[in-house]
Amino acid sequence: MTGILVFTNETVLQHKKKDGRYSEDRYCYWEMRRFPKKMFNRFYLAVKGKVRGYFKVKEEDMHDGQFHFDSDSWVEISDGEQLKPSQGFRYYAH
Repeated sequence: MTGILVFTNETVLQHKKKDGRYSEDRYCYWEMRRFPKKMFNRFYLAVKGKVRGYFKVKEEDMHDGQFHFDSDSWVEISDGEQLKPSQGFRYYAH
């Protein structure tokens, strides 16, 4: 599955994992100045360089430089890859 990866901190990750629950009729979003040109359906997050997991993203949830996702869609990756942090995003597949 094609995805994008961003590096963030633990506070942001925990916020995204709990504040956009579909069951509460809410969602989370992520804004990007440079939006990916390739389609993606997974939004991976890494903390301190380690890939922690991903949210599922639907094509219909992408709008004007941002995309929406449900906190409930989080998939934990217990053996996440250790990478050198960078700014922006990169394409990634696990």
